[in-house]
Amino acid sequence: MPVPAANPRVRFETAFADEHVLVVAKPRGRVTMPGRGHERDTLLNGVFAEYGTALARLGARRDYGLLHRLDRATSGLVAFALTSEAYDGLREAFATRRVEKTYLTIVRRRPPRRSGIVRIRLAQTRRGELRVSVPDSRGVEAITHWQTLASAGGRSLVSCRIETGRLHQIRAHFAALGCPVEGDTVYGAKDPPDTRASVSRKADRSLLLHAWRLSMPHPARRQPVSVVAEPPGHFRAAVAGWGMDLDMAIRAPGLQNRKG
Repeated sequence: MPVPAANPRVRFETAFADEHVLVVAKPRGRVTMPGRGHERDTLLNGVFAEYGTALARLGARRDYGLLHRLDRATSGLVAFALTSEAYDGLREAFATRRVEKTYLTIVRRRPPRRSGIVRIRLAQTRRGELRVSVPDSRGVEAITHWQTLASAGGRSLVSCRIETGRLHQIRAHFAALGCPVEGDTVYGAKDPPDTRASVSRKADRSLLLHAWRLSMPHPARRQPVSVVAEPPGHFRAAVAGWGMDLDMAIRAPGLQNRKG
């Protein structure tokens, strides 16, 4: 990938920053990094406008500091390294599952239990106009821990901690449980993914999935970095509209440490 063009018109919120690590909040509908059709309007283009000098030094070999991605339809936290030492250390932390990523989502119906672990292998495939993940016993390991926080109006507010970072992992796993993520027009309960591009664009505007908490070992300090991105307005409005109290649910004692 060539050096991303800096674009100060792409706005983002900084959740944490020091000389080693940057964590920002991505809005729903924003592509994480440049690709075909999105050469200048991605989160990385926006971050380059402020941190381009440090990120350019890392080069394409280190993904210009980008440590992981979020789907375009998902809001929330994305982490960057600002030095080569930080990048190498944090990539190793991701690979050895020492980084904890916790999401909030609203799903249709109640999950089968109050909490649980989904261990459904997923295979990434291209169908029609989209690349999707489908359950496949020959696929790669995918593990999602989940905890139901509240239920009302035929919807449930759920926290998810993922051990693996597969394409559309939470969306595919909850669809397989029969409780698809609210607003997901691609993955339906027990149905094959709808791979029309128009359907995917609709999900970018309606999906209720938020990368809420990120905890990882700091590459230069003993204490870990633990960052929270408050759920955006559209997420809050949806929770309230179904008669659930978001603040009470996410501040429940012990939620931060549940392994679900």
